[in-house]
Amino acid sequence: MPGKRCVHIIDDEAKIRDSLAVLLSTAGIKSRAYASAEEYLASVPLSEPACVILDNQLPGLSGMELLKRIADAASNTAVIMITGYGDVPTAVSAMKAGAFHFVQKPFDAEALLNIVEETLARADEVRDLQAELQEFRTRSALLTQREREVLNLLIEGLPSKLIAYRLGISARTTEHHRAAVMQKMQARTISHLVRMAVNLGHFNGANNSAK
Repeated sequence: MPGKRCVHIIDDEAKIRDSLAVLLSTAGIKSRAYASAEEYLASVPLSEPACVILDNQLPGLSGMELLKRIADAASNTAVIMITGYGDVPTAVSAMKAGAFHFVQKPFDAEALLNIVEETLARADEVRDLQAELQEFRTRSALLTQREREVLNLLIEGLPSKLIAYRLGISARTTEHHRAAVMQKMQARTISHLVRMAVNLGHFNGANNSAK
């Protein structure tokens, strides 16, 4: 809500909690920090909408388990999951479980702020999901059969080299198809692409349009 821009930071490393709090303060965003999922649950009701930066690797209750609890509560809480560098499968699982974005360590300060701003803005919007679904399907129809295969494997979290091996094509050809998918789907990042596919029903119906 306007005037109540606050982000909840959940990370067991004090250095990261402090650096994130300082970063957010530079954009005029208040924050509250927690060293564990349990500490967050003791302080913030799951029914309360919030914006959360959540580390996946936590002692006790894991970040993924907390994410699932938040999703089950249907509280309209927007979660930005922090994952280890290159941990794409975990990130994809987080998106499927309801995360709004994922950020890989080490994260870029400006990029993270942009994601937080987008997340805060999205938390205040009522999205027309039917319109977005139609837009996604329209973009999907522009993909060739091979590009659709690459898209499916990207959503599974496979790196380019493994996609190339799975499809029996060269790494260069894979990168070409990947770039075409990103452009046609108008995806800014892999995170954005996965969010579109998962949230807008890719797994439930987009494949049916494959030729």
